[in-house]
Amino acid sequence: MTDSTAPEKSYKISRQASNKITYKITLIAEQKCQDLIAAYNNCAKGRGVSMIWACKGKYNESQDCVHKYLNENNVALVTRRWVDAGKPSKPDWDEILKGIAEEVTH
Repeated sequence: MTDSTAPEKSYKISRQASNKITYKITLIAEQKCQDLIAAYNNCAKGRGVSMIWACKGKYNESQDCVHKYLNENNVALVTRRWVDAGKPSKPDWDEILKGIAEEVTH
């Protein structure tokens, strides 16, 4: 039987922990979207202001891809998992990030 008056677990975390979680998810996004990011970079290489309109499509594609992984839902999920694991200083990132690398539509 659960106590309905028990407080919910707080998911407030330090800025350092938040930055680490965001960094870990960013690494996944960069890996999964590397072809699109490279296509944008190649388009922009050697261009001045014209890259703004010449490469807009490639930029949007790369950003859409990155956003599949680096978004509020995934940051909240990873934060909850880290807090639920007891806020370890050396977490099992493979376990905490499990499922983030799969393409999920939001």
